[in-house]
Amino acid sequence: MKSIGYIFGIFSVAVLFLFVAYILEPMLLDTYQPNLPGDLTMEQWLSSFQDWALICVGAAVIASFIWYGFAGKVIKTNYEKPSGKRGLWGFLFLLPAVAIVLSIFLVEETESIPWLVYLCFVVNGFLPYYLATVFFSPLSVKYTPIGAMQIRRF
Repeated sequence: MKSIGYIFGIFSVAVLFLFVAYILEPMLLDTYQPNLPGDLTMEQWLSSFQDWALICVGAAVIASFIWYGFAGKVIKTNYEKPSGKRGLWGFLFLLPAVAIVLSIFLVEETESIPWLVYLCFVVNGFLPYYLATVFFSPLSVKYTPIGAMQIRRF
């Protein structure tokens, strides 16, 4: 029964960041109105941005489910300490990292505030994976994510 709660938790993190990527970040970027190259309209650019932001969130969620599946089915430890699988946990950061890099290079570049656009992609890629694994990892690996022990104690 706990596994259903963990899966629901990962989906909740996904929904939260889909809302951030699809609603809040476009509102933020529309407020700051980046200078766009050529005849590209703000609506066209925001649509492209949203697509890539959703890809970043999707990559993070996929990595979270891979971690959850691997940790729940393959790792069979009963320790409440990092189980020595931090390397795999870190390796799975590559999936959102690849999505972030692709997003940065393939979204139409703005002439102003590119740092804000890049920050949005980084938040959309790394934060959902990190939060989902910190809060919704199976018990056998619940302290594996960096900082999980401190966050869970708090």
